[in-house]
Amino acid sequence: MFMAPFEYLRHANHPYKLSSPKTHGHFATTPLRHPSYSVPAVPFRWMFSETMADFANEYEIDVDPAREPELGFKTSWVQERGNQKGLLDCFFGHVKPEVSLCFFYAKEVPFVEDSRRVLVGVGRVKHVGHAVEYEYGREGDLRCILWERMVQHSIRPDFKDGFLLPYHAALELASENPDFEPSEIVAFAPEDRWGEFSFATEHVTHDGAIASLLACAAVLKKAKGYLSGPWERNLKWIHDRLGEMWKMRGPCPGLGAALCAFGVEYGTFVAREIESKLSENEDPWPMVDAAFKDPKANLSPEGVALLGKTLRDTWKALPRERRALLYLLSRFEITPEQAKLIYVQEEREESGVQCSDADIHGNPYLIYELTRLTVEPVSVWTVDRGVFPDEVIQKKHPLPEPSALDAGTDARRIRAWTVPA
Repeated sequence: MFMAPFEYLRHANHPYKLSSPKTHGHFATTPLRHPSYSVPAVPFRWMFSETMADFANEYEIDVDPAREPELGFKTSWVQERGNQKGLLDCFFGHVKPEVSLCFFYAKEVPFVEDSRRVLVGVGRVKHVGHAVEYEYGREGDLRCILWERMVQHSIRPDFKDGFLLPYHAALELASENPDFEPSEIVAFAPEDRWGEFSFATEHVTHDGAIASLLACAAVLKKAKGYLSGPWERNLKWIHDRLGEMWKMRGPCPGLGAALCAFGVEYGTFVAREIESKLSENEDPWPMVDAAFKDPKANLSPEGVALLGKTLRDTWKALPRERRALLYLLSRFEITPEQAKLIYVQEEREESGVQCSDADIHGNPYLIYELTRLTVEPVSVWTVDRGVFPDEVIQKKHPLPEPSALDAGTDARRIRAWTVPA
């Protein structure tokens, strides 16, 4: 229904209304409008009770587990209206109409026997709907909002601003030509970004978006040999979006993770504030250095509070090799946990990662090799995109020696790609 050219009204009931009438019996059937070309986006991972505190810490969301009601039965989901709204407002607040892309995917399709996620289409976000609270038939202690927010997208049948992959046409061709295998033109979501294509609706990182667009482009190039369609137009659209993605990604997508590894509490907040002051595709580290030297002149009061004197003194005394490792880590779109595993020497030892800072400088692919069997592995694809970014990044921000590779056939890269995951 995400391609329905008409709007329709769905009547939603709370899933606990019938099973738990004491706590949810006052919830009434609530009308929910589905606009044309829209999808009811539900970020399930954000609504787990066990992840609430993590999201609160990472994004400074006003949520409180103490507000959760006693229901008399076990549930894994956030129930209190304020907590639900805080989490969902934060999630959808990061989605920017006319800028953000939306990737549609399926867990199962009839012609693919594979556990990987199958990409279905890509468009731009046009509009994000508001929160809808349940209606109530009578007074009750508990209030909740519906988790769905209607996200309208740009994909239309003419494929001028987004596209669907030609799976229906491939099935039709297979019925006419038994020699044609429709699975040959299937685009899979990147395996190293599994979590971004799970839980129904989730944020996709720049690296995840780039890898997904490239997978779609490869399929459309194959489709040109079998099926008629606006493939050149679609490939041009992908080309333009890739250019935007690389510029938005910038040279240091792991800046927040690197700052967290150094010891900045809420390092992602500091990174976002610094990045908001940069021009497109600008190196953030000179501004990071300026912020450590004089926080009041370069950061908001909230940012200043995160860079205390002890931390600033530590930064000032940081050996060049340790600081260079932070720079290197920021080139990869990794999580704070992954950055800490590589940077914090005690965590390296606890995880069995045996190497020195100099080893990593000399071979950035060690980041993959040494973490691949840990709880927080960094994929070889993630390292590859940091070492060999798009030309718009590589020309302006080349990777310094000794980390730089002069060719894709460098022995360090070849070895990493042959090491089993």
